[in-house]
Amino acid sequence: MALASGPTRVSIVIPAKNEADSIGLVCADLFKVIPQLDGYACDVICVDDHSTDKTAEIAASFGARVISNRGPGGKGRALRVGFAATSGDLIVMMDADYSHRAEDLPAMLAPLANGAGLVIGSRIMGGSEEFTRVRALGNVFLTAMFGICHQRYLSDALNGYKAFRRDVFTDFQYTSTAFEIEIELLVNALRKNYRIMEVSSHERVRQGGEAKSRVIRHGTRFLWRIFWEAVRRPKKSGTI
Repeated sequence: MALASGPTRVSIVIPAKNEADSIGLVCADLFKVIPQLDGYACDVICVDDHSTDKTAEIAASFGARVISNRGPGGKGRALRVGFAATSGDLIVMMDADYSHRAEDLPAMLAPLANGAGLVIGSRIMGGSEEFTRVRALGNVFLTAMFGICHQRYLSDALNGYKAFRRDVFTDFQYTSTAFEIEIELLVNALRKNYRIMEVSSHERVRQGGEAKSRVIRHGTRFLWRIFWEAVRRPKKSGTI
């Protein structure tokens, strides 16, 4: 898919639930980096996933467009709502806990300009302050299982810092409700015969708030989705 002439439109989607301690840091960094992205026109969308704190108000004060996930909560559902609200040629997803570095955006976008379909910010390449031994081992195991089942071997399939072409979302009907949407995105990029690339990205420790992922619960969902996507026939036409 050739990108449109003129500035390439990029929509940055941030799902957030009770991240008042960190969402301001994320937005402040983004709005410093965005003017430096030559050739790109960016908008920032914060999806408020049933927050009970001031997450939405803080994001809006920095200039982000805030929309609400009015359905059941969950990262997958919040991202689907956010993706459906985008207008960009490219979509970037990043976390609201300040673990992902806005400064990595140029490196994330560059492979897409050179023909890639999806880019992952790899914590294996860039390092992580968040990984415990259990989480690191789980990430290695699940990423290896993805490679075995889908014949695309990666270093960090699960990281939530991804950039991809719009049609990776719009050409398919997404069903993930939680973190396993990471797998659904990767598989749909492969279904379109797109190249998946990885770039180095350092993961900071989260700035306040509470981690939403749970090793056993979400690790099991990741593994199930890896197997399920290997056998199912996807439905076309993206919807939320």
